[in-house]
Amino acid sequence: MTLPEQSKPTSPVKAVRAFCLECCKESALEVKLCPAEECPLHAFRFGKNPYYNSRKLTDEEKQRNAERLRAFKLQKSQQTVEENFTESSGSINSHPDMSYEEKALSRGEYPVYPDLPEEHWD
Repeated sequence: MTLPEQSKPTSPVKAVRAFCLECCKESALEVKLCPAEECPLHAFRFGKNPYYNSRKLTDEEKQRNAERLRAFKLQKSQQTVEENFTESSGSINSHPDMSYEEKALSRGEYPVYPDLPEEHWD
């Protein structure tokens, strides 16, 4: 039995899965129901290493990771807001239909009226 040619390299466990699929005529159900328990690849037939134990995190580590993720997401969202503001603020301040007051307020300034007589300042 020969392995099918692949365009890119794969992990050994995925190669075992491909081998098992070819052995069982490309039927995933047949791979699942495979009776050949004496086969050295039988435990790896699902494309995963059954002997790999994932690391168990303590509650403190889980909390610390959650806080780091929350801070990262907040930082990313602030960056996005700043980028969107920078992109849009240039076009808003130079929009031809905006009044003098709107342009000044969009820049965070108070509009100044140098031609307005002092009797209208209240």
